[in-house]
Amino acid sequence: MRESLGRTNGVVELEMDAAAWEQAKAVITAALRRPPSERERFVREQCGDTPLAGEIITMLAGYGGDFLAETTAADPGDASDDIQPGMKIGPYVIVDSIGRGGMGHVFLGNDPRLRRKVALKCVIRSLAADEASKKRIRAEARAAARVTHPNVATIHDVVEYEDRAFIVMEYVEGESLAARLKRERLPIDRVLAIGRQLASALTAAHARGIVHRDLKPANIQITPEGSVKVLDFGIAHASQHATTIASAATTDAAAVTAPFRPGQRGTPPYMAPGQLMGRPGDERSDVYSLGVVLFEMAAGRRPYKETDTADLVLVQARGVPRAEVVDPRVPHLLADVIAKALAVDLDARFQTAADVEAALADVERAAAARIEPIVRKLARVAIGVVMVPVVLAGVGLAATTGFNLTFSLQGPFAAESWQTIVLWGLKAIGPSLVFMLVTAVVMLTIRFVMRVAMLLPPVSRLAGRLAAQADKLNTQINLNDPAVLAQALAALGLLAVGMMLWTHSALIAAWANYVSTASIEKLTPLAPANVAERNAYRIELDVLVLAFGVGLFRVLQLRRRDHTRGGQYTVALVAAIVVLLVLMNEWPYRTFFHNEFERVDYGGARCYIIADSALEYLLFCPDNPVPRNRNIRHGDPELRRLGIVESVFTGLN
Repeated sequence: MRESLGRTNGVVELEMDAAAWEQAKAVITAALRRPPSERERFVREQCGDTPLAGEIITMLAGYGGDFLAETTAADPGDASDDIQPGMKIGPYVIVDSIGRGGMGHVFLGNDPRLRRKVALKCVIRSLAADEASKKRIRAEARAAARVTHPNVATIHDVVEYEDRAFIVMEYVEGESLAARLKRERLPIDRVLAIGRQLASALTAAHARGIVHRDLKPANIQITPEGSVKVLDFGIAHASQHATTIASAATTDAAAVTAPFRPGQRGTPPYMAPGQLMGRPGDERSDVYSLGVVLFEMAAGRRPYKETDTADLVLVQARGVPRAEVVDPRVPHLLADVIAKALAVDLDARFQTAADVEAALADVERAAAARIEPIVRKLARVAIGVVMVPVVLAGVGLAATTGFNLTFSLQGPFAAESWQTIVLWGLKAIGPSLVFMLVTAVVMLTIRFVMRVAMLLPPVSRLAGRLAAQADKLNTQINLNDPAVLAQALAALGLLAVGMMLWTHSALIAAWANYVSTASIEKLTPLAPANVAERNAYRIELDVLVLAFGVGLFRVLQLRRRDHTRGGQYTVALVAAIVVLLVLMNEWPYRTFFHNEFERVDYGGARCYIIADSALEYLLFCPDNPVPRNRNIRHGDPELRRLGIVESVFTGLN
């Protein structure tokens, strides 16, 4: 016996003498009739522990799936039951029966030349016995083979065996859409994705003059990757009754477009009204079938429960139900697309599958447009949640650094946890945020009062004149130009910073000095009696930060409106001014408003414990000569605690 074994992707090629081949066929046929769990034991009982047994077991394990799994009762005229695993149909080896439908029997086959799986569809004998029918099948297959599209199962070949014709097609792994819909409801995004792929496949076929005429979930295969493949392009029409068969002289194109007749094979619930009534089918017939598939995917059932042709014609005449009425979860826009695809009036229906694909794409974009603002808002909230502790830590670090520099805190005396720094940031920025919020409320209140006052004619006339003057001024200086507005803000910002440094120079100088070594006169603005100036300094900076922050936001809005990229340096300068104003406000915060510490007596001198480490205290003694800071150990006998907490700058007036 000559035996050659090869295997690629689970496809087995067996080459042996006739006797061995008959033995292998008998084993394969008998094994396939047993449950999968019993097949390996059966093969080894028949073939022993031989390489042939191992290859047969591997082959049996490599096949399965749900390709064309929809089955119906066997047609009385079907004689394909005599085709058994192991038989050769042309160059193809039958491996298993994988489905039976109205068009015929489908077998899983192996192409040993290319070592790939194929599907062989045998048109039932009663329809394929005459030569005209076989010519029709060949014409249909040749036409369908011209369709190349990622969502269309490819036609490979047409072969004849005895008095039957076999269409050899691409074998598609996965499960049919019919099986998926029986198992679960599809989310709307998957309905749209599958619908667009189906419409794209139909568009490609229609461009070649091919009309499917039997599009339904059982003819749609979902691959393991999630894409879809449309099966049986042209084959459904090939298997129709002999009354539709053209003469031997009929061209391929004429064969493809011959009309459907009532009572012929097909799937009435998915057929267009014209098909059910015997009128010629065209692209719009497939569009209707696609509408039924979309309805079933979206709403969970077909638009009509009837399955008989006559009943369907009657209910279609009454009008198509809305998918959103059947299931309120179906979006209104998608229901509109489905309703137009299912229009009984041909002129009201989508004229091409490409139109359906474009409409589904619009539904997807509309859904994305509704979701996108929500996503953007959620993204902003997420960024805000992340940035809040970062900003608080930054402000707290600035305030703490300023305090440590003013009081000359170093080493262990300057060490603070991040939690403490964030808390200081909250204390520092909290009053400013409250002030800005109150200011915003006041401004909105004033605006509301002004609108109410505008109801009075004298106020309305005065406001109109003022608005006209403001518009004239705005036109003259062109503040709607982002570059001009940024330049104006930059100039005003530099002027505001200069004015703050000039009007509060003594206060800023006092904060900028080292309290341990500076003269007492320079520290006087930090005394409790001068708290009013410090409050004024902070309020003025709060107003400036709010004003220039709003101005910067307006500049960015105008730049986005005008799609301009010029003037980046001016915008950066305005942003730097805003940051500088914030630092001027927050950096001296702890020194200005949290300078109260425990007062003690040390060697008869008035001192304050301004920092504490594990072993030592850092004292600030304002009445002592410079340097006024000194380190003492815990438990120093000269230290006497008084239980008084007050500002370290008390008595500097």
